[in-house]
Parts: sequence; structure tokens; C-alpha cells
Amino acid sequence: MRRRITQAAVFLALIAILAACQISSPVVPPTKISLKPFLSLIVGESETLTPVVEPANASVEDLDWESDDSSIATVDSTGKVTAIAEGDTVIRVATQYGLKAECDVYVATVSVRDVTLDKTSLTLKESHMYTLVATVLPSNATNKNVTWSTSNASVVKLVKNDAGKEDGTIFANAEGTAVITVTTVDGNKTATCTVTVIKEQ
Repeated sequence: MRRRITQAAVFLALIAILAACQISSPVVPPTKISLKPFLSLIVGESETLTPVVEPANASVEDLDWESDDSSIATVDSTGKVTAIAEGDTVIRVATQYGLKAECDVYVATVSVRDVTLDKTSLTLKESHMYTLVATVLPSNATNKNVTWSTSNASVVKLVKNDAGKEDGTIFANAEGTAVITVTTVDGNKTATCTVTVIKEQ
């Protein structure tokens, strides 16, 4: 009786092993991997590269991504490429089987076309303040930094913010007229506002 039970157990174990072998799919290694040949980005933009493997049912688990120049564009473990600075570099991917592919990445900047101020003329009373708002165009310009200047600080002076930078805030010192100029760092585009200071009545 015990022998019959043992034989039955062995038989059931064999059936289970055969069933498991039939259920599990064999691992199919890739024979080729490829990426889109080139990618163009603007500084600050990101795009995820999707590798194509052959055959279509190939199993790829571990992909190793790298950038030839991470100061121009970086890539993370998912293939997401982020543009850092103007220039060109190569993004490379490799499989655990040694297959490799690459994509040429070109990064460009958007130049400043113009700058405007919310006021072209302004009248302030002595000891009053106002913050001029500069708008750099286009809105997706890469470098939107600007500098401020006054033609007569004894009449209208620029006020620094908590970070110690001039942000367009002006203070009316004394009666008179001064011109406030904003200048873009990229392209030296300018806009002006004529400020007239009158006495407090």
C-alpha cells in the first residue's frame, strides 16, 4: 500500500513539473536593438527614447543608458533625455546581452526677440515706490535674465529685493524726471519707462 502511495506521489510530481514547463515561456534573447537616429531639443525640454528590439518577443530586462556629454544632455534609467545646454552629444543604450544602439542629440537655445515693460511712462509722488514688470519675448526664451538701470538715481533709484537683486522696483527720491531702462542679457534688447516724480501735496 505504501509503495502505491509513493508511486502516485512521484507521478503527481512529474505531472506538476511538466505543467510548469509548459506554462513558463522560454527566454528569447534579442538579436538587435535600435533607437531613433537623432533627437532635437530646446534647452530645458525632455523626451523619452524608446528602444526597439528584435525579435518582437525578445526579453530585455536591464538596459544601461549613458550620455557622451551630460553637460549638454542627460539620460536617466528609463531613457528620458533632458536638454541642459546648447550643443550636441550622443545617447547610448546597451542590453545585458551586449547589444548597443545610439541616438545623436542636438540641443538648441531660443534667443530673446524683444522685451517690454508694463509702463512706458509713470508719475510718482516723492517717497513712493512702484515695481515695473518686464516681459521677455518669446515666452520660451532660454535666457530671460535682465538688468536694470536709471538715468538719474537722485530722482528715481532702483531698489534691491531680499535676495540683493534689482527686480524693477523703483523709489521716487526727489522731484524731477528719470528714465528706467531694462536690458536683456541675451541680445541686449531694451525697453524704457520715463518716470516723473512730483512733490507730495
